[in-house]
Amino acid sequence: MTFDPLHILVVEDDFFVADKLSREIRAGGDTVVGPFADVHDAIHRVGLVQAAILDVRVQDESSFQVADSLNHHGIPFVFLTGYDPQAVPVRFPRRHVYTKPSHAAPLLHDLHQQHRALAPHEIDSVQAAVLEMIRRSRAVMPDEASADRLVEAALLRAIAETTERRMEGDVRTRLLDLLEDEYSQRGKLHLQ
Repeated sequence: MTFDPLHILVVEDDFFVADKLSREIRAGGDTVVGPFADVHDAIHRVGLVQAAILDVRVQDESSFQVADSLNHHGIPFVFLTGYDPQAVPVRFPRRHVYTKPSHAAPLLHDLHQQHRALAPHEIDSVQAAVLEMIRRSRAVMPDEASADRLVEAALLRAIAETTERRMEGDVRTRLLDLLEDEYSQRGKLHLQ
């Protein structure tokens, strides 16, 4: 079964585990957002991803705040832990918990299945991508006006690439990449 590539947030404080996961995610054709070893850094990227892998214990904190935000935005995620899986609160009943060490393949399969179940099937792919851009930008920007400016800037970049015949690959993936890049590079400029 073939899946569209996803932008996957990785929250993991063990360098070697994070590096291995990141390499396996990229090898599977998905994009890694992170990895982040701090839940506060990770939570600011929630609106820019389509799925997440969360270590339950990150430094001296849990990743449950990130999971709550992902849940709120309807973004699929899985937990990865070296602790007892029962440590995951009951408010995450349908989320899967994987035990360390684990290969990325079953986690990715789970995330893709969850994402596929949520994806709109009848909307045109470009329209769906723009709607996803709007949803993501509103999750990371403080108000709708700045979110709309962020999306507009990313779309203008996409139009320029199309005009210059530089846009390659899947349009949806490229639009989401442009949105993430615009947010990373010039997100603060869109606040005014």
